[in-house]
Amino acid sequence: MSTISVEQAASGMVLAADVLDRRGRLLIPAGRALAQKHVDALRMWGVERIDVVGDAPKRAANPEIPPAVLSQAREEVELLFRNAGGEHPFLEALKSVSTQRRARAQAASRSAPSAGAA
Repeated sequence: MSTISVEQAASGMVLAADVLDRRGRLLIPAGRALAQKHVDALRMWGVERIDVVGDAPKRAANPEIPPAVLSQAREEVELLFRNAGGEHPFLEALKSVSTQRRARAQAASRSAPSAGAA
């Protein structure tokens, strides 16, 4: 059994212990294999760590997102959420995921070769 951050969680991992919310209610039972929808839900519920069967996974090498691209994506997402108010864990997780997705998409579009180049 290993305790990992939800950021390391991936589809196919099996829970070694029940995942409970802050009030002690069962969210996902032990023994369940995680699907991507579970991983996304854990982030939105504000769960930070989970226990999984086996050893902790090694971090995969992610392409580095240039700081300028990440900063621009963060500003754009903050603008989109300007009227959401408060610092609720769900909103913070949603903004974080949105920022990462937007930054990856922008970085990929900047590094893709143009169709007219030959």
